[in-house]
Amino acid sequence: MRMVYSETLLDHFHSPRKVGRLNETARDVGTGVAGTRETGGVLRLQIRIHEDGRVNDARFQAYGPPALIAAGSWLAEALPGRTLQDAEAMGYQQITKALDIPPARLHFAMVAEDAIRAAIQDYKDKQKVYA
Repeated sequence: MRMVYSETLLDHFHSPRKVGRLNETARDVGTGVAGTRETGGVLRLQIRIHEDGRVNDARFQAYGPPALIAAGSWLAEALPGRTLQDAEAMGYQQITKALDIPPARLHFAMVAEDAIRAAIQDYKDKQKVYA
């Protein structure tokens, strides 16, 4: 069965934004990894938090189908400027709506949501260590 993807999803898949890595050991960087190769894909999302509590930068790397790569690209582009609270509130529904992800690929929006949560938790854990 061939998937029919939205123009927005295909744009992020063919021309992904903010691909790469941030310094994982930096105090102001949170790293989240979600998904598995066995379940179809892995997404690594990193966020850099500014002193004012806003996401200053984001990068992603993904192994998986177009829906997962597009979700990572869209998130990395959508997160900068948001507060941690706003970033934490982003769920798979928002990702699904923004990219018009087909129901059969909804799992990949959920993987992206898990990656956001993991990156934020990693950042918060680092703040406790350095406090």
